[in-house]
Amino acid sequence: KRSRNRGDHPLILHPSVFATLEFGAMADMLEVGMKLHAMYTDGEYYPAEVVEVSDSDKRKKAPVKVHFVGYETSDDKWMSMDKLKSKKLPKVEAAEPKGKAKAKAKAKPKEYDYSGLEKGMKCNVLSEAEGKFFPAEIVTVSTGKGKASAPVKIHWVGYTNASDEWVGGDRIKSKNLKFKEQEAKGGPPGMPPAARRLLLVKPKFEPPLDKGFRPVVLGKRAYLEAARDCTEKLEWALTRADGCARYSLPVFDEKHKDVKASSYLAGVLIQEMIWQRSASELVLCGPKRICEVIKRAYSKGGAYEFEVMSMPNVCGHPDKAFVVTIVEKSEDLPASKDTPQVCGKDASGCRLAFDLGKSDIKTVAVKDNEVLYSKETEWDVTNPDPQYHYDAIMDAMKLAKAALPRVDAIGGSATGTISADNEATWCDIFPNVPPD
Repeated sequence: KRSRNRGDHPLILHPSVFATLEFGAMADMLEVGMKLHAMYTDGEYYPAEVVEVSDSDKRKKAPVKVHFVGYETSDDKWMSMDKLKSKKLPKVEAAEPKGKAKAKAKAKPKEYDYSGLEKGMKCNVLSEAEGKFFPAEIVTVSTGKGKASAPVKIHWVGYTNASDEWVGGDRIKSKNLKFKEQEAKGGPPGMPPAARRLLLVKPKFEPPLDKGFRPVVLGKRAYLEAARDCTEKLEWALTRADGCARYSLPVFDEKHKDVKASSYLAGVLIQEMIWQRSASELVLCGPKRICEVIKRAYSKGGAYEFEVMSMPNVCGHPDKAFVVTIVEKSEDLPASKDTPQVCGKDASGCRLAFDLGKSDIKTVAVKDNEVLYSKETEWDVTNPDPQYHYDAIMDAMKLAKAALPRVDAIGGSATGTISADNEATWCDIFPNVPPD
């Protein structure tokens, strides 16, 4: 009989039962066009869409064909059910070994590379008691065998040293923490082989804290050399309220073996330009196939979904979605336009400054270029009460103000963006404060 979910609870099936499910039952669970997550060849799960569900005996082991969002159709794959994740699919329990048969070896746990971590670094650490991540600071990183499973000693921001704890990489969030296996493969997950070959250029001087670092500028230089005879090009425009950024990139022919390097590099360069100048719209012009790949990548569910969802806030109109359009002629692209901003150079007088960090508030009082006061005050950025943050910032500022005879100017910085009109449009420093 076909198995069904009951209520809001997922159906748990033993593999022996799961293996006997009719293909008709699978068709009921999965439909063409359904969104889910599928395992790629690197072992990681990525957003995908069901393209086809087969009931053929030849496809019995891998009956579902998926398309990875943001990638070309040539990357579509037939997948087995255990490599798919969806709320509409039943969970599968691990099978027990039969008789005297040996159980399968456990998957080798991921090995962390702690070489990029050092004393004083800020990070976020999972609290096992609360199941949430909180700001912390690295106290030391041990290389001893006795601390192999939890080699990082951290200090919880806002707590006493008595609460310091030794933790492993599975509880740490930091851009400086990496997997050893990723370093061996080189490049981020989902990076096409052609892009790895052309763009991952090792620098002459190896960075000691990130031996796997491959500068974009070197990859771009190598790509342009390889594409010097290309006759086709991809052009794009990034429009914003007070201007428009333009760029042109030579690309390989759509049938060339390295064409995926073109679309991958274009995506990276567009991402770089977006965070340099902001954008409310991306306009593309060039080979149809490459344009479509970029458009999917810069759509909801694509490789650059974070940029797509962030830009409306950055541009100051959260109700207006980021748009990607494709035009046939380069003349149809918006013209390049820059709006130079004049910055003041006078630093005399009495000035007050603050910097909002994930773990502390830094305040500085300066008189005629001389620092009279400087202090870091710890705070809890995870607090959902806006009044808490307002009071914490004002209290820290008032302490700094006491060191000055008067205040001529106030300046501040935080993780966020400011418009050409000098208005704060978006801030990412208060993760739990409601949007309103």
